[in-house]
Amino acid sequence: MEEIQNKMRRSLLFLLLFGCSQLLLAQVFSESDLKIFAEKVNEQIGGVDVGNGVSLKNCITKGRTLIYNYDVPSSWLSPENIQDELIKNFKNNGIANVFFNNDVDVDFYYYEGSELRKKVSVKSEDFYDSPSSRGIISSSKSKRNSLSEFKLGSYISIEGHPKAKDVNLKIKAPTGWEVEEGERPNIVKKFSYESNVYLILIKDFFMFVSRNEAREIFDDKDDLNDLTEEYVSFLENPKVLNQKIVTIDTYPALETTVSGYKERMGIRLKMIMKMWVIFYEDKVIHLQSTSLYEDDFELYEPLYDQITNSVIFPEQYN
Repeated sequence: MEEIQNKMRRSLLFLLLFGCSQLLLAQVFSESDLKIFAEKVNEQIGGVDVGNGVSLKNCITKGRTLIYNYDVPSSWLSPENIQDELIKNFKNNGIANVFFNNDVDVDFYYYEGSELRKKVSVKSEDFYDSPSSRGIISSSKSKRNSLSEFKLGSYISIEGHPKAKDVNLKIKAPTGWEVEEGERPNIVKKFSYESNVYLILIKDFFMFVSRNEAREIFDDKDDLNDLTEEYVSFLENPKVLNQKIVTIDTYPALETTVSGYKERMGIRLKMIMKMWVIFYEDKVIHLQSTSLYEDDFELYEPLYDQITNSVIFPEQYN
C-alpha cells in the first residue's frame, strides 16, 4: 500500500512539475496560455504509464481550471490525504505562488474505465503560501542569487500612450520581468515578476502645480497627511514605515513606504509598498512598487529604486 502511494505521489509530482515549468517562465498567463500548456502536456505524456498502471488520458482546460484525466487499474488505491500531498508538493517546489497569483484551479479525475473513482480539486486560494512555509525555490538565498541577475533593460517610452494623458516619460524595466499594459483606467504600464509588481499610474489633477509649489505641498504637514491618507486608503490598517522628499529627474517627489493588509479571495494578505508621487503640471504620476511578502520587499527594494531612478522626462531637455 505505502509503495503504491509513494509511486503515485511521485507520478503526480512529475506531471505537476512538467506542466508548471512553462507556466513559471510565463509568470502571468491567460486562458489561451493554459490551453497551450494543456496541449503540450497531451503531446508529451498523454497515454504514458506513470506508474502502477496509471496513465494520463488527457489534460484539458475549462476557463482558468486545468483538468487532468487519468486511467487507473482496478487495483489502484487513492491515498487518504492526496489533496494535502498535492498542495504540499506545489509549495515545496515553488509552484504554489504561480497558481495562486494567476487564479488557476487544478482538478484531478481518476477513472477506471468509464467509472469515476476519485476527484481531487485544488482551488487557487489553497495554493497561498506564507513566507514561513515557502519551499526551496523561494528561499532567500535562491532569490538573492536570482536578484543579482536582474539588470535594467532599454528605455520604454509612454509618449502617445492613450492612458498617459500627454505625459512624456521614459523608464527602464528589469530584464526578465513581464511588461504589460495596465488593466485599469489610469494604469499605463505594469512590470511584474512572481508576486512583485511595479506600476505606472497617471491621473488628472484639478490645477497646475509647478515644481516649487509641489515642494511646498510636500513640506506642509497638513497637506502631506491628507495626501498620504488618500494614497493608502485602499489598504486596511496602513502603517507608514518611511517617508521623505526626493528628486526624480528634476521633479520633486514624495517617496512613501507603507505596509498594510488587503483581502483577496477571502484571504487577508499583508503587503508592503513603496510609492513615489510626482506632480507633473496638471497631472499626478504614481510610481508604485508592491511585494506580497516582507522578505521579497527587502530583496527587491533596491531594484525598485533603480527602476524609479531611471525615469526621465525628455521634454524638459528640448
